[in-house]
Amino acid sequence: MVQYLVLTVMAVTFLHCAENAAKTSNKTPQKNETMTVQHYKVPCQGESVQLCYLVKTQGQTDWEYCYDVIQGFEYEWGYVYTLEVNKTTIDNPPQDGSSIALKLVKVLKKEAVTERFELPLSMDGVALLEKDSGEWTYFQHIPVLVPEDLATKLDQAQTGVFQHGDKKQSLTLLSVK
Repeated sequence: MVQYLVLTVMAVTFLHCAENAAKTSNKTPQKNETMTVQHYKVPCQGESVQLCYLVKTQGQTDWEYCYDVIQGFEYEWGYVYTLEVNKTTIDNPPQDGSSIALKLVKVLKKEAVTERFELPLSMDGVALLEKDSGEWTYFQHIPVLVPEDLATKLDQAQTGVFQHGDKKQSLTLLSVK
């Protein structure tokens, strides 16, 4: 009798947990929207310091941080993208998880950019432009060409002015502020 009662309680608990898991993963689809993605990523603070997309949707004039992954999107530094994305609201997102899921529908436009742009050189006291084994990197993985005369000024600088490098996925430091 006790075994029967224990099995019943376990079965009810299992079904309740399965039902809650199904509710947690429910997604409410929204319509597709057009999104423009900036040609560089910026440091941002989510669960930890990370690189975020800068994005605008139709009708927006200001760039905003996008902390989410865009499923199916292969981003390259140096290009402004116009994307059609499917934006889905997650009804019961996990704690510290996003309530939005983005999925690439189509790349509408990909334009190479040569303009200069600014990035912070540190965030919360942590250097973002570092030299390791003789090579400079931004955020530990983006190769950066740093002229010798600028390398000596990095300790006092807050911001770097960059341009996309000749090599794919690399940057050139032009000046510091």
